[in-house]
Formats: sequence, structure tokens, C-alpha cells
Amino acid sequence: MLVSFIIPTLNEEANITSVLQSLIGFSNIEILVSDGGSSDRTCALIDSFLKYPFIQLIHSSRGRAVQLNAGAKRASGDWLIFLHADTIIPEKSWADFCAIVETNIAIQSGSFLFQVASDKLRYRLMEKLVNIRTSVLKMPYGDQAIFVRKDLFEKMQGYREDYPLMEDVEFVQRLNKEKGFAILQSPVCTSPRRHESDGFFKRIAYNFIIMILYRLGIHPKYLVKYY
Repeated sequence: MLVSFIIPTLNEEANITSVLQSLIGFSNIEILVSDGGSSDRTCALIDSFLKYPFIQLIHSSRGRAVQLNAGAKRASGDWLIFLHADTIIPEKSWADFCAIVETNIAIQSGSFLFQVASDKLRYRLMEKLVNIRTSVLKMPYGDQAIFVRKDLFEKMQGYREDYPLMEDVEFVQRLNKEKGFAILQSPVCTSPRRHESDGFFKRIAYNFIIMILYRLGIHPKYLVKYY
């Protein structure tokens, strides 16, 4: 079983090294970093990892959905894992993923649980609420490392490239209509950087409002300017 990690980047010099270092010890993988035109040192830092034959740098048009699709198009794996550039998959979670998908052929797609790389108590509450939503509604977001069999991804024609925002939510909504969507009881660990820079409660409020507006039928091309 070969697993393709697809990582979209745009000015991720602060995170990309640690994410790639966390993955290079995993076996039977390839890593495709899909860059949307970074103007910082992101690509230079990725270049230093290209000595590993299983790592590729792809230059793509800007837009997360576009970048994810560009990476998936180049992927050779049986499974695709879409990983944010500020999210780490712990070794145990990786081992759990491999064990489950290799032994349970009914699983076709899914995600991990949510965890935040911070000791602050407020993030523990946030994790609990997010994971309740994830388990009950089967509605994870992109920072939970969505995974899917490549043949199913191709059948679904990938992410919607006209969605500059909420591309993960729309994709998961379609995955839920297919058989075999599973939430693994193992976490990935994501950075709290956006909540810290924007303000914890302000970012939560923005996310909630944008989700409500999306559910009311407002296209993400109108919502993105408020994100």
C-alpha cells in the first residue's frame, strides 16, 4: 500500500520544515507539496528535502482546491491524505491509519480527530467540541487530514476549484454520500496560529458566521473576503 501525502503551501516557511521532517520516517509514502506561488523561503526549504526521492515539489496556480487537485493528479498512491502545512500526524496516528485501512476494506475515506498544539486550557474545550461535531455529524474540516482512496477521489472529480473557501466542507459533504466514510479515533495536531493571531474568540465567531452563511446557500466566492 502506497500513501500519497498532499500538502498545499503558500508562504509556509515557518511550518513546512517541521511538517516534512515529521513525515520522512514513515514507510510506503510519497509527499507532494503543491505550492501556490510562495514569495518567502517556502520553496527553498522544500528544495532541501528533494534529496528524498519520494518528495516532489509541484508549482500550481493559487487556491487550496486547485493546489490539492494538482497534487492528487500527480499522486501514485492507493490512498491520498490531504495535510495542511501546519498539521502534524503523530507516529501512533499514522500506525493506526495504516492498520485500519489495510484490514478494513469497507473504509473508503475519512479523517482523523482534531488536536491543537497548545497547552492552553481553552484549546482542550475546543478539541472536545470539534470532535463531538466530527463524530456525530461526520463533518471534519481540512485541518483533520481528510483521506480518501485515489480511485474514489477521481470518481468524485476532486475538490471544487470554484470554491476559494469551504472546499473541504463541500468535499466531505460529497464523501458522506458515498459508502465507507470513517472517523479514526486518533488525532492529528494542528497549529493554533490563526486563533492566536486573530484572537481566539474572534476567530471562532468568524468561522461560525461563515459556516452559517454557507449553510444558507451563499457561495464561498462571496464569503472568502470576510475570512
